[in-house]
Amino acid sequence: MAGNLRNFVDRAMAYCWDERHGYEMGGMGYPDFDCSGFVGRCLYEAGFNYPSYHVGTMNMKTPLQNAGFQIKYPTSLSNLNNIIKPGDIVVMNHLDWTGGHTFIYMEDVTAYTDYTADSPSTGTVHKVKVEAASSRGNSNPGDSRKNGTGAYWEVWCHAYWELVTGYSFTDPNDEIYVAHWPQGLNGTDIIFLKRLRDCQFNHDAWDNKFFDIGM
Repeated sequence: MAGNLRNFVDRAMAYCWDERHGYEMGGMGYPDFDCSGFVGRCLYEAGFNYPSYHVGTMNMKTPLQNAGFQIKYPTSLSNLNNIIKPGDIVVMNHLDWTGGHTFIYMEDVTAYTDYTADSPSTGTVHKVKVEAASSRGNSNPGDSRKNGTGAYWEVWCHAYWELVTGYSFTDPNDEIYVAHWPQGLNGTDIIFLKRLRDCQFNHDAWDNKFFDIGM
């Protein structure tokens, strides 16, 4: 089953701007996600041959390969920045204690401009992480604002300081790889995704009937 990368990114961004979805370990979006549940559900709903059940970051590589993604191993942060493309999935694991994280990389889309999440300001950001990041101490369903006034920062699209932090490219106990869809995003896809900027504050454009997202 061939997936649609633009649909995958569409869905991920729509979930980010739908504040009914926050972070919960093991979550698949009913209503909350964890990082791999977020990526996995978007892949499955976009038609990729990826499991419909939760797959943790330690076990994502084989399903991603089975779905047709190419796995690339960057040798440094500079190398990662050179090879990464919009729509790529970054997966990071601490192999010695089975902890990890994953996110989607995008360019030139609407996102929070303050990577610290102190400000709720949004705009077109050149380099963006799309991710389910953390519960931030919130035990209630749905997303939460930093300090009550900042960005919604549990499941969010945002600028970043460094693409990868907390993981080493040289430590044998750390694994960092990029899952790349061979066809990538074409010019029409990029234009479409840029136009999503105009939909950000139009809730009708981000709701279920536009993206066909189930709760």
